[in-house]
Amino acid sequence: MMMSDQGPVRTRFVGRVEVLRRRLVGAGDAQAAVEFGFILMVALFVLAVAVQFAAPEAAVRVMEEANFQGMRSTAINPAASQSAVPAYLAEHIDDAFRA
Repeated sequence: MMMSDQGPVRTRFVGRVEVLRRRLVGAGDAQAAVEFGFILMVALFVLAVAVQFAAPEAAVRVMEEANFQGMRSTAINPAASQSAVPAYLAEHIDDAFRA
C-alpha cells in the first residue's frame, strides 16, 4: 500500500516543480514586456510635461538676463537716454548668453 500512495504524491510534487520551473525559465517574459510598455508610456508622458515646463523657464532666464544687462548699462552710464539701453543690449546680449 505504501508504494501506491507514494506514486501520486511524487507525481503531484514533480508536476508542481515542473510548473515552477517553467515559470522561472521564461513563461513570464511577455508579462514583463507588457508591464514595461505601461511604465514606458507613463515615463514618456512625464518627460513631455517636463519639457513643456522647461521651455517657458528658458524664456524667463533670457528675460532676466536682458533685465540684468539693462540695469548694468544704466548703472555704468546713468546719463544714458531710453534709446541707449536697447542699443547697449543689442550689442552685448549675445555675449552674455555665450558666457
